[in-house]
Order: sequence, then structure tokens, then C-alpha cells
Amino acid sequence: MLNLVAQESHAVRDHSVELASHPREVLDAVGRTPLLTLPRRHQVLESEDVNPRYLEKILVRTYDRQPATYEALLEIEGVGPKTLRALALASELIYGTPLSMRDPARFSFAHGGKDGFPYPVDRKVYENTISVLKKALERGRIDRSEKIQALKRLARLDQRGDAARTS
Repeated sequence: MLNLVAQESHAVRDHSVELASHPREVLDAVGRTPLLTLPRRHQVLESEDVNPRYLEKILVRTYDRQPATYEALLEIEGVGPKTLRALALASELIYGTPLSMRDPARFSFAHGGKDGFPYPVDRKVYENTISVLKKALERGRIDRSEKIQALKRLARLDQRGDAARTS
């Protein structure tokens, strides 16, 4: 997973904007990229991952608009996930900009599906999660009033779980 919103991806976003204004550099870098073959569909395929003709069409559009910011780049019609990924990867190739693979939603789905719909909660996992969070809060070096407020919020979650178990 490529995380373009992470703080550490700031340089990638800046370089993507710069590259969007210089399509020839991007297309040359993509053309120099060797086929990377990894196990079970991890290779970069021209037909599915980076289509140079489509990329060139989008880059001509970005060149015409000359976006000054990453937000302006995102507003250009046709600039979507594949274009952003191609620019980020080109940024890594051309500038050596490190890419963030940190999952921004790593803990969001601990008790639900990635499709946004929760699945039945495993009570043991739920209780264990609350226990781990409580221990972390108790051991944490935070302001006493913040700690008390956080423990109260955690207790409310635990009470909701108790109420659900008895109903």
C-alpha cells in the first residue's frame, strides 16, 4: 500500500507536482524501468499498472494546467490513483524520494470489515483490545487529567460492550 497522505510523503507530493509539469522526464523514467518480477502478481505490468499512452495523455493535461500544489494536481480531471502512483514511483526513481507504505487505517478495521461494514464482534478480541488500551493508558506518561479522560472514554466503550452482552 502506498500512503501519499502520510507526513513523510511530503517530498513525494512535491516531486509529483514537479513531475506533472515535466511529462518527458516521467515517460523516460517509466520507459527505463525494468520488468520487476516477484511472486504471485507482484510484477509491474504495462497493461495493468502503467500504461504509457494513458499516462502521456494525463501528463500532457497536467503540463497544460501546471499545478502549483498537490491539491491542484488532484483537481485535474483524469488524475486518479494510477496516475498518482505512477508519479510517486517516478519520484522515487528520479529523485530517490522514499515512499511511505505505512497503512493510515491499520487499526480502523480491528472490529469490522475493510468494506466499511462491521462483522460480528469477537467478544474476546474486543475485551482484549480494551484491556491492552487500558494498560497502555495506565503506563503512559501523559498529563493526569488527559489520562483520566481517556480512561473514562475507554470505560464507556467497555460499558457498551457489557450492555451488548446482556441484551
